[in-house]
Amino acid sequence: MPVTIIALTSVRSGEEESLQRYLATVQPLMQSAGANILQWFEVVAPVAGEAAVQYVSLIEYPDEGAVRAVFDSEAYRSLDEVKKRTFSTYQIGYASRLQ
Repeated sequence: MPVTIIALTSVRSGEEESLQRYLATVQPLMQSAGANILQWFEVVAPVAGEAAVQYVSLIEYPDEGAVRAVFDSEAYRSLDEVKKRTFSTYQIGYASRLQ
C-alpha cells in the first residue's frame, strides 16, 4: 500500500554545497526505493503569521518497507551533520489524507 511522506524544510543561506551533498545521497536512495515526488512547493509569503518553512514536499513511497529502506540506511544516517549544517528546518513525517 502506498505511503505518503511530507517534508517541511528550510535551507540555510550559503549552504548550497551542503545541500548538493545531501541531494547526491538522498536522491539515489529515493530512486532505488521507488519514491515519487508528488508535489513540491516553495512557500513564497505568509498569509497569516510568520513563514515557518521554505519548502513543502509530498513524496509517495510504494510501501512502509521502502520508507524504512531510505531512512534506516547507513547512507542516510551518515547525513546527520550535513542535515544540521544545511537545514534550519527539517521535519519529515507520515501524511494521512483526512477526507
